[in-house]
Amino acid sequence: MSPRLEMQGIAKRFGATRALVEVSLSARAGRVLALIGENGAGKSTLMKVLSGAVRPDAGTMRLEGAAYQPSGPQAARRAGVAMIYQELNLAPDLSVEDNLMLGGELSRGGWLLRGRQREKVRSALEMLGHSELNPRAIVRRLSPGARQLVEIARALVHEARVVVFDEPTSSLPQHDVEHLFRVIGRLREAGLAIIYISHFLEEIRRIAKDYLVLRDGASVASGEL
Repeated sequence: MSPRLEMQGIAKRFGATRALVEVSLSARAGRVLALIGENGAGKSTLMKVLSGAVRPDAGTMRLEGAAYQPSGPQAARRAGVAMIYQELNLAPDLSVEDNLMLGGELSRGGWLLRGRQREKVRSALEMLGHSELNPRAIVRRLSPGARQLVEIARALVHEARVVVFDEPTSSLPQHDVEHLFRVIGRLREAGLAIIYISHFLEEIRRIAKDYLVLRDGASVASGEL
């Protein structure tokens, strides 16, 4: 099976600092790739390149076999790359539905098609195994785990094919961690490619099949777990 996402020879300098040194990464459909490294190893820069926030100095990227060169984060999201950061990018005073559809609202003649939107929202929540989450609920009133679920569901609504989790358990209680792992399992079963960044090796061994280790901006180890 060919990789869903390929990054080849990615290099980036910031002044005299070599942030990335010809790093290559492959993420496959239905598998979890663990991206491992200490702070400053280059993980964040590599993911910023993937998300369109930073332009590489060298290297190529391919998504589903086609050239992938996002002009910015919105272009990356439209192409199917979703980033789930530690600091969730949600509008706390809006409903679950409005957060999920933000930027992709369904309308006709200037009117929102609430029925069709709610159908898409419920479909995404059901896929994640959380159909009990009320689309009308205000995000501010949700638990941290439920807010994270909203962010993940938004990726599904916008048809993400690659989802990146950046230290997703760092601020979650243990029962929410278990919920997250079940959700990631459902994403994997649905054929999405998952990149999982974490310092917790026990988590990585539990959910990942592949790994890439960065040190000082370079890839120093990779393989299957």
